[in-house]
This record gives sequence, structure tokens and C-alpha cells, in this order.
Amino acid sequence: MKKVYEFLVWDNCNNNCQFCWQREKPRIYNVEKRKEILNEVLSFIRSDKFEVGSHILVCGGEIFDDVMPFDFLKDFFFHISCLMYNDVIDLLYLNTNLLTKNIDKVLNILGEFEDKGLLERIRFTTSYDVAGRFRDEESEKLMLQNLDWVRIYYPTMPTVVNMILTKPLCEKLLNEHNFLNDIMSVYKCWVNLIPYIVLDKNLTAPKKMIFQALMQVNEDCPGYLQRYIPNMCILQEKWLYMYKDNEFQFCSCPMSDCGHSVNFKKYSTTNTCFCCDLQEVFGKYV
Repeated sequence: MKKVYEFLVWDNCNNNCQFCWQREKPRIYNVEKRKEILNEVLSFIRSDKFEVGSHILVCGGEIFDDVMPFDFLKDFFFHISCLMYNDVIDLLYLNTNLLTKNIDKVLNILGEFEDKGLLERIRFTTSYDVAGRFRDEESEKLMLQNLDWVRIYYPTMPTVVNMILTKPLCEKLLNEHNFLNDIMSVYKCWVNLIPYIVLDKNLTAPKKMIFQALMQVNEDCPGYLQRYIPNMCILQEKWLYMYKDNEFQFCSCPMSDCGHSVNFKKYSTTNTCFCCDLQEVFGKYV
């Protein structure tokens, strides 16, 4: 598998998720500094630190913060699209919470990639959570409306919606059997269920409930686990760089003996790896 270089550019965000670790000690930068940071991303990719042909992930905080000037963002992603067109970059993972009131900014930037025939090499990723994410019904409605605009304009672009396996989500998956299938059908996306790295114990689901919920999902969406488990358990090098003290610093977390991130052991009190537990419980689906 090709390497993924992950660039955590800043912690500025237009939301305040209850389960967000970054809000504990946020790196907050003004617009001029954020411009400088994006230029540093481009310099890094063009340097000998970057292995040509790798994947990249660019995320905040929030990249598409409404205060970030559109012209500069468009210029940054134009350069990224050129690097992809010339095969310096293979895939781009682009994360946004889609809580912008100016969705045209996102759609126009995606147009840069469409013009070069690169949409299928983007992994557009957003997040939807039934607890801890949205301030009110209006912000939830805004996110879903924006997701719908992305679907309408770019129906062939691979789009992923992350959902955190909190206790409220597990309860919803167990009780509302059409919930996940409806989202994937309406928005033409893949919903990726990710483990909750415990920050607020009130949101933590018991281990047994998590696997019951996953089993229910597979009944509601036949074949879900066959795709989900290999994607979740893939052994792929991820090189995480955080901008801090005026430079990108390597900050990937250690790996467990099993080859998965140590963070996967933080989803329950048993100190077992989520990926390994998935393979043990649902081995027949792999």
C-alpha cells in the first residue's frame, strides 16, 4: 500500500464538537498564518521528504472555514491538482465538516479537479454524528444540505461520511434499521463507522453494544462488513505531520504489535485493538 502523508494544518474550526481532542489545546492561527501554512504543505510535497506517488490528507480544524479567503484556497488546491495530474500525488483525502454557509467555495474548488479528470482520485470525507457534533437542528440541516449539493454536482466522486460509534449512535443503529441505509442511498456515499476514542464517558458505548450494532448494520445493509472490515483493518503507513512552532513536525502515534495504531486500543476499557476485535468477531465476513 502507498503511504499516506497527513497534514494537520490548524485547529481553527467553525464548530465545537463534544468529542474533539483538538479543542483541548487548539492551535489557532490568523488568516495570514494559515496562508503561510498551506504554502508549507506545498513546499513539503515538492521536497525530498515526500515520496512521489503517495497519498495525502489535508485537514484542520476546518479547511473551508468561512473566514478563509476563497482565492487563496482555490490557488492552493489548483497546485495540488497539478501535482496529482503529474502523478506526484496519487490520491487526495479531503476532509471538511460541511458546516460552511458558502458551499459554492467547496464546489468551485472541486471543479479544479473535475477539469483535470481527477475526481475519482479524491476521497471526499465529511462527518455526521447523532450526538456531540451539531449545535442545533439548523447546523445539522446545513451539513446535510451541503452534502446533497456535493452529491448533485459531483455524483461520481467517492464520498465518505464518518460516524463515530458513540452510545447514542449504537442505540440508533439497533433501533432504526433504515437509518444507515437511507443515508447511503439518498446521498450516494459510503458511511464509515469509526471507533470512539474515549473523551466523554457519557458518549461511550459498551464493547458488546458496538458489535451488536455492527451486526445489525450488516443485516440492514447486506455486505457492509465485507467492505468495512478490510478498509478499517488495512495495514498502511500513515505519516502524520502537525504544524507547530513554525514547521511541520512528525507526530504519528506508535503502532501496536498487531500493526494497528495504539489509538485503536482506546475504544473500550478492555485495552484490546478494535481492528483485531473486528477480525476475531466477524472473521467469516472478511
